[in-house]
Amino acid sequence: MEEPKPLSFEEQVDLFEARGVIIGKRDIAIRHIRDIGYYKLKSFSLPLSRVVENKERIYVDVTFQDILNRFYADKDLRISLLHSIEDIEVSIKTKLAYILGQKGAYYYLNFANWCNRDKYCKYYLEDKEKDLKHKIYNRMQRSESIELKDKKNLKNNKYPTIWLLVEILTFGDVVELLDLMSNKNLKVLADYYNCTPEQLKSWLKSLKFIRNNCAHNSTVIDIKLKTSPLMLEEWKEYLFINQKNEVTSRLAIILCIIKKMMLSINPDYNFGKIYGPIKTLISNSSNKNRAANLIGFSSANTVVDLFPKKRRKTYKIKKNKK
Repeated sequence: MEEPKPLSFEEQVDLFEARGVIIGKRDIAIRHIRDIGYYKLKSFSLPLSRVVENKERIYVDVTFQDILNRFYADKDLRISLLHSIEDIEVSIKTKLAYILGQKGAYYYLNFANWCNRDKYCKYYLEDKEKDLKHKIYNRMQRSESIELKDKKNLKNNKYPTIWLLVEILTFGDVVELLDLMSNKNLKVLADYYNCTPEQLKSWLKSLKFIRNNCAHNSTVIDIKLKTSPLMLEEWKEYLFINQKNEVTSRLAIILCIIKKMMLSINPDYNFGKIYGPIKTLISNSSNKNRAANLIGFSSANTVVDLFPKKRRKTYKIKKNKK
């Protein structure tokens, strides 16, 4: 098999052009390939291409600017998603600490107290308990927190209170702990977000996956979940459903989850930073409905319906009576 040959930045632009991409201003295209990279841009171009008989990808009525628009929309969206998912993470941690902390600062250390003993055997829970304690020890060694160095906040000079514990747990740690939690405790937590325990767990697992993609600069606008989160009936009007009556497992369902949870956390949350990149992505496409379908929406209009603009508050100036 012939070894791939190195191509200059100019030749990389030629490669896009040879496959049908309308380049426009070559100097701008060369600059972007030089700064972003051919394969990074190619990954954003794939949904706009089609495969021909010789397995080569070709582009029809696709401009280099179309590809750039997808790249920058994805970049802006990743930043906004990280912001909203961080708010959800902090909210979940705070309520988890509140629920378990009501039974005592160190109640969490015995997994048999609060985990699902009907689902998991005691030996499995004991192993998980040991894993957490080992994890706590390692995190404590690396922590610079003054509170975690204060002996009055520690049990046996080793384990922090539940309220401090959640500060050193990752989102992934929390999702794993919720999977072990008893149904009674989970129900209390899920009620804060107006959902069932199973819905909450499935939503958080999907958000964890998306958060990791955002943190590692992986594409999110073309994401496809391997396991679809549990869906609310009210979301169906927004989401793309294929001919087999299968609901999308793409980005749109993640946005439904974020909106649902953020409205419970902060009813005045500004969704404009999430809506903006998606609106730009769809608006700049020659086929707006197809662009909406690619990220999991039933049409371009349903994006607007999911994130309607808020009316600005107007204040009437009272006239002083003479």
